[in-house]
Amino acid sequence: MSNASLTALGKIGFFILLPLLAIFVPTAWLERRRSLCIIKNLTGHNCPGCGMTRAISSASHGHFTQAFRYNRLVVVVLPLLAYEWLKALTRATRSYRALRGR
Repeated sequence: MSNASLTALGKIGFFILLPLLAIFVPTAWLERRRSLCIIKNLTGHNCPGCGMTRAISSASHGHFTQAFRYNRLVVVVLPLLAYEWLKALTRATRSYRALRGR
């Protein structure tokens, strides 16, 4: 197996495991942690993206009302993230198949 095909296979594995991270990390754990937002940490003010990590986590657990309360932009961002994830997974899979000669 060539180095390029191993890299492509690693990308496929990464893209498959990425949504599992959102599913298996509980939203309560994120709530207890300090905010990931640099703007909020530096200024103390919320930015338009504040709460998006918790919103995506809540949505991935099926709590859509709670996700909407964390950040209303989740209704736009989550479908876009899902689309980009699927596009990247498809691209990595095609790359792997092309390298393997299938």
